[in-house]
Amino acid sequence: MNKHVSHCASPFRVSVAAGVTLMLAACGFIDENKPANPPTVAHTDNGDVKGIDRLGMRSYFAIPFAAPPLGELRWAAPAPAPKWTTRLEKTSSAAPCLQTGTSPFRLAGDSEDCLYLDVHAPIGAGPYPVMVNLHGGAFNTGGTSVYADPSPLVSKGVIVVNVAYRLGALGFLAHPALAVNGAAGNYGIMDQQSALKWVQDNIVRFAGDKNNVTLFGESAGGFSVMTHLAAPGSKGLFNKAMVQSGSYGNERQMSAAQMATTSTAIVDTAINAATAAGVSGINCTPVTAACLRNLPEAVLRTHLAEAIANAIPIMVPSIDGKVLTRSVKATFLAGDNLKVPMVNGTNENEYALYIAINEAARRAAATPPNLDPANTSYSLQSAAYAPTVASLTAGSGANVNEIVNRFYPLANYGTNTAIQPSLAVAAMATDLAFSCPALRTSQRINTQASPIWMYEFRDQTAPPTVGVANGKYYLSFQQGAAHSYDLQYLYNLGELGNDERRQLQTAMTRYWTNFAKTGNPNTGGDVAANWAAFTGPANVLALDVASGGGVTQLTSFDANHKCTLAWGIVTF
Repeated sequence: MNKHVSHCASPFRVSVAAGVTLMLAACGFIDENKPANPPTVAHTDNGDVKGIDRLGMRSYFAIPFAAPPLGELRWAAPAPAPKWTTRLEKTSSAAPCLQTGTSPFRLAGDSEDCLYLDVHAPIGAGPYPVMVNLHGGAFNTGGTSVYADPSPLVSKGVIVVNVAYRLGALGFLAHPALAVNGAAGNYGIMDQQSALKWVQDNIVRFAGDKNNVTLFGESAGGFSVMTHLAAPGSKGLFNKAMVQSGSYGNERQMSAAQMATTSTAIVDTAINAATAAGVSGINCTPVTAACLRNLPEAVLRTHLAEAIANAIPIMVPSIDGKVLTRSVKATFLAGDNLKVPMVNGTNENEYALYIAINEAARRAAATPPNLDPANTSYSLQSAAYAPTVASLTAGSGANVNEIVNRFYPLANYGTNTAIQPSLAVAAMATDLAFSCPALRTSQRINTQASPIWMYEFRDQTAPPTVGVANGKYYLSFQQGAAHSYDLQYLYNLGELGNDERRQLQTAMTRYWTNFAKTGNPNTGGDVAANWAAFTGPANVLALDVASGGGVTQLTSFDANHKCTLAWGIVTF
């Protein structure tokens, strides 16, 4: 039943039959299920939520979209959130889901009780298009708090919803003991589906348009979007999709049988390690769903996290038979993915981030830690170049000798021989893991006659996240447009530092919000340049600062990343 609030008092009664229309118009009644503006207090299906005005937005923090995944709900599909009677008045994001990776981007204060979302809305007359953000973090780390200032997007007339989901072992372990109707795993993806259903049921109360929902995300968030495009259960939950650096998972998905075997070994390793360390209260002989759901949290944080990180260095959803009946790649190849307007893109120097993380770790391990960028002894050494290439290309069918000597010779990467291996591996792995898989994804969608636009983020001056201490950069090489460095142009994550970066932020957020509004990044507000729809690798939009070439059409994407020359044998 709709609730109504009157904004005028009437000293007389109006006949319902004769006067209801006049009364609604004259007295300013508001249908709280479809408010004209984001209300101070939103009435969700489960209870009231009060927003706070900040940064030109109205933000509603830490809204439960599912029950806490504790006890019997650990390693189970998300259950409906309980109702509440005391109004929620949170002023910051809820605790992130348990962080189980070894990434430097791990967030503090994590918790198993974590299935919450934040809504950030413009202050003014709606209804507004909705952008649902699935955060990155390799399916091991990350959370909604990182994205707490989406005002560069919201200020252009969209609602941004940031979603938390279970990570690592808690989100993706598929031990046979956990199987329900033969399927286990992908709990984190089910969490995302639950959040999307919440949006369908509740976003109108925040002045959002439930029929105009764009699903977007970067890295693991991007591959999550790809997963929903392939997942039958996600049909009807969103209308458009944006994938940022998300095609890296195309070759990495395990079958249900492989994931079951791997998960069994992971659990055995973790339990043996915990038992050897003297941890009590395990009671897993044999391993059952009940014993796993009663494992002490300390086992999850340490032994299980370490075991799964060693067994699955790059986590992606498995083909569980429930959420995914086929791999994302197979679904797209068959043309059975959801057909919605789509934006797909990558960063020019994606893998530079990982080279930087490794060098930073070597410097941190020194006694004392070394923060001198002129000291290149912590860089990737030339003797390690070929072995590193062999490791990264294993299983691809690539000829290591050709990769090292013909396609990515060290001499092509500047005159400083000390950093040539770092730059060469960064370029090679960017092409293999990100750029060329993204190009293949775009090409497949183009054959389906489904609208798609492709971009490359290219700002070589993007402020780095890794390798900075006390405001100074200490690594031996520059990372350029590395993985995740595009995010600061969509959210306020820190000071961009100069006007040309801020101009690029304006350009990017205009494309993103135009797409959310209309399904076309060129329509809905002024743009820096026309973004041609993708029909082939000559139709890629370069996103760069003015001094780097600006926002313009890039016709050399395939050649730049050697997708045909070096990687034509790989199907991605």
